Amino acid sequence: MKERKFDILVLAGGESAEREVSLSSARAVADSLLKSGHRVRVIDTFNGKFLTDQSGRFIADSDSPAHRETALPMQVRRMYDPVLAGELTKVKQGGVDLVFNALHGGAGENGIIQALLDLIGIPYTGSPTVASAVAMNKDISKRIMKSLNIPTAEWIRFDRPEEKSMSRISEEIGNGPIHLPLIIKPCDGGSTVGLTLVETPDQLSEAVEAAFAVSNSIIIERYLKGREITIAVLDGQALPPVEIRPSHKLYDYTCKYTSGKSQYICPAEIDDNIVRSLSDDAVLFYKTIGCRGYARVDFIVASDGEYICLELNTLPGMTELSLFPMAARAAGLEFDQLLEKLCHLALEGK
Repeated sequence: MKERKFDILVLAGGESAEREVSLSSARAVADSLLKSGHRVRVIDTFNGKFLTDQSGRFIADSDSPAHRETALPMQVRRMYDPVLAGELTKVKQGGVDLVFNALHGGAGENGIIQALLDLIGIPYTGSPTVASAVAMNKDISKRIMKSLNIPTAEWIRFDRPEEKSMSRISEEIGNGPIHLPLIIKPCDGGSTVGLTLVETPDQLSEAVEAAFAVSNSIIIERYLKGREITIAVLDGQALPPVEIRPSHKLYDYTCKYTSGKSQYICPAEIDDNIVRSLSDDAVLFYKTIGCRGYARVDFIVASDGEYICLELNTLPGMTELSLFPMAARAAGLEFDQLLEKLCHLALEGK
């Protein structure tokens, strides 16, 4: 029996700091789905422009946002752009079978676009609204981890001060219970944008300002030196672990997206008992917050075997060189097969 081919709308770009990463994912996804025989269109949620021609091939990247600090109401209005909304509502007329969400960060990953798709009634890849919102908020995520006895670093959340100066906030952090070295990062950011490893007091003010430039809430977290291990979860099952060996002290934006700046080992060469613990915690967290389809959970493992869970990514990078496809390949699932599976899981509501 011939396998059915779908009309797929790929969402790309958007306005978050991870826009360029999203465009790379969307290009890889579109190329793979086309190769598999599906009918594909890619649309930029920033402005409603198509990034593909009639055959589904990429023609050009869309306009870039003028800045990264767009207010949430504007993000919502852009999600209802007439072109985008028109494309989405075609599902009611049989014009779109499903949406492949290749957005990263911001409104594309925090539950806003998921709520819109749920409202219209379109099947889409990735986690639903509530799981997306919970995973994006690191403070809420860490509270849930703690309730599940999943190890996570000690932390404090600070909201944007109305009366206190940045220097005053920095002073409070420096005198607080979490001692240097520590991590300062946005509460709801991604791709390590706005994240800083603070090792000396004079770095505090700049780190606080960098985090607040991305979010109205920031996290101050105990730093644990160790190996970075990520566990991909596909349809509720853990895939082989990937170890990331960055050339910098942290797996920062440069190391993530600059060729040659990091090494990846898959499967990670790590004790089987630790792998089981990481995998069990990743799946437990994934299921508890209601994830669907796929996600990636990041950990730090110290030399003595102690480990902490950093976060869960509901829309990890999806190029052939990304970490999730790397783990899937180690499990015997090639990139084209992985995307095919994600589409079927979306149509099945799984």
